Order: sequence, then C-alpha cells, then structure tokens
Amino acid sequence: MTEPAAIRSSPKTVAATPWSAIVGVIFAGIVAALHVGKAPIALAQMQVEFARSLAGLSWVMAVFPLVGVVGGIASGVLVQRWGDRRMLAAGLLVLAGASAAGALASSYAGLIASRVVEGLGFLIVVVAAPALLHRLTPARQHGLVFGLWSVFMASGMALSMLCGPWLGGWRRLWAVDAGLALLMAALVCALPAAPRSDATQADGLRQGITQTLRARGPLILALAFAAYALQFFAVLSFLPVFLMQRMGMNQDAAGTLSAAVVAANILGNVGAGALLARGMPPARLMILSSVATGLAGVGLFLPALPAPFTVLLGFVFSATGGLLPPTLLACAPRAVPRPALAPLSLGLVMQGNYLGQVLGPLVVGAIVGSAGWAAAAVPVALAAAFGIALGLLYGFAAQRERHA
Repeated sequence: MTEPAAIRSSPKTVAATPWSAIVGVIFAGIVAALHVGKAPIALAQMQVEFARSLAGLSWVMAVFPLVGVVGGIASGVLVQRWGDRRMLAAGLLVLAGASAAGALASSYAGLIASRVVEGLGFLIVVVAAPALLHRLTPARQHGLVFGLWSVFMASGMALSMLCGPWLGGWRRLWAVDAGLALLMAALVCALPAAPRSDATQADGLRQGITQTLRARGPLILALAFAAYALQFFAVLSFLPVFLMQRMGMNQDAAGTLSAAVVAANILGNVGAGALLARGMPPARLMILSSVATGLAGVGLFLPALPAPFTVLLGFVFSATGGLLPPTLLACAPRAVPRPALAPLSLGLVMQGNYLGQVLGPLVVGAIVGSAGWAAAAVPVALAAAFGIALGLLYGFAAQRERHA
C-alpha cells in the first residue's frame, strides 16, 4: 500500500497541469451524476403514476448502481484495454440512450430496465474519468484534482433536485438529462489525448486482477467507500420524501432544501483535496469523516429534535461526508504495485461505492416502511462504525509499510 503522491514530495520533473481538460472531465462527471439525482426528486410523482410503495420505488434508485456491484473491476478492464477517454465518451452515450428510453417507458418494468442500462453507463464514466485524470495530472496535484473531481456527484444530484421540479414532470427530466449526456459525449471526444500509459502493456488480465485483489489497499478503500455510500445514499436519497412526510414541505421546497444539503458535500470534497495536498494522512481523514457522518446521520432521524436542528444536521452530514470520496480516489491508483493496475484499483474501489449505493436505499426503504423514520438511524450508525474501523486498519497498514 502506497500513500498518494499528492501528499508526499515527488522527485519527478514538474509538469504543467492541463486545467481545461480536467475541467472538461469534471463536467462530464456532473452530467453523469444528473442521472443519479433525478430519481429522488421524481419518487413522489412515480408513486402516483405507477401506484407503488416507497419500498418498491426504492428500486428506481437501487437498481441503477446494481450493475456496479459486480462490474467494477470489469469496467476497469475495459478502460485499461480501450482507453480512458474513449470509454468516458462511450459511458456518456450509454447514459443518453438509456435515459431517453426511460422517458418513453410505458411500464414500471420498462423504467427499471432502462435504469439498469443507465447504471452500466454511469459505472463506465466513474471509472474512466478518474483514470483519465490520474494520467493527465502531475503527481503533485493529485490530491487537489481528485478533490475537485469528487464534487461531480453532489453537484449533479443537487442540480437535478433543484431543477427537476421546474421541468413539469419526471419524463421531461429524463429527456433533458439524455440530451445533456449526448452533448457531453461529443465534447469529451474533443479533449486532448492523454499520453499512453503502460496499461496496455500489462501482463495477462488474470494476473493483473489477482495482483489488485491481493493488494490490501484497494480492498480496504473499496469497503470504506461502501460504508460511506450506504450512509450517503440512505440519507440523501430519501431526504426529499423525509422532508415532505416528516416536516410537511411541498415538493418544490423539499427539492430546493435537499439540493442545498447535497451541495454541502462539495465543501468536504474541496476541503479534502486541500488537506491531502498539505500532507494530512488519508487514514485520519477517513476516521474523522466517519465519526462526523455517524453522529450527524443518527441525529438527523431522531424524532425529538426540532426541525431547524434536523436540517442543520443534514448539512453537517453532507459536508463532512464529502471528505471521504476524494481521499479514497486519490489513494486508489497508488495502492497497487504497478501504475498499469490503476484502472483495476479504481474499478474495485468504485465497486465498493456501488455496493453501498445498492444497500443504502434498499435497507432504509425497508426499515422506514416497517418501523418508521427513526429506525433509519441504526444502519447509518453501523456503517459509520465500520468506516471508523477501516480508517484505523488503513492507517496501521500504511504505517507498517513505511517502517518495512
């Protein structure tokens, strides 16, 4: 396990940072994340149109990343073999086609099928984009760049929650997101090509996967991402419905406030990049983030707290949770023995992210449906405790390697 290059000095020659290309990749991620954020704000309308319970509709969110639970490393293989920029454009095209199909779906089954395909496109995007950023960016800037990259999820989700109600229906939202993904795919093709790495010269595929799985770092990071994603999506995916049912807000107000809470995640993303660049150990950030999100997430669901304090806890939960993704993504490419394995490491880490995305909405949807909103605090607390343990384990492993 190796510490990210961004948090330690590098003897290599200083290279220019291609900021225009980096900004283009980040915008591609934001457009992809629109397809995640559009589901929570559409649940209320879908309940009426499809006559489904909240637990049943949770599949609209959970089935989206389901493919990522088993396809993370596979997407890394595709990126390794076909190139990060090409696969980034391909993932956006898949998102565009699937979202357009979902807008035209006449049945709940058709909608779910389109979301499965969207999940495939999103998985390709979120593995190809950081692989491209890792290759484009000088080592000294990795922490900062991955901090900026990590704002894509909160930004895309917040934009969907904020603008979705203005479009006059979930089908129109699906269609607009399809058009934006298509446009972004065209723009990605115009990005400057990154220098070819030795990824295509790697040893056999089986050997590369074996080396990635045997390395301790990627697996710890993947599990930490799973714990974080379970909390994040358990809380924020249901936040609009929570605000409407528990606080009596209308859809527009709940969507606006939810967007603001999700956007607070950006503060943590950028803050983590700056802290990593200044030399803060990744394990410390992992632990601090898990402690803060656990306390805030549990408090959010306590019925005795007044509404303003509950909303404040939502902002704290989102902002402190934002420290984790850039930390994990900055560590992932450096946690494998060879640079050629970076896409596979990123794929495994994103696989953990998807596992949390699947479990979060399903577990909380089922618990809330049977025991009420207060019971949702239990899985949030357990996931936070698991995240703390993984942060300690990662820190011990890194310390042992430094002294080896």
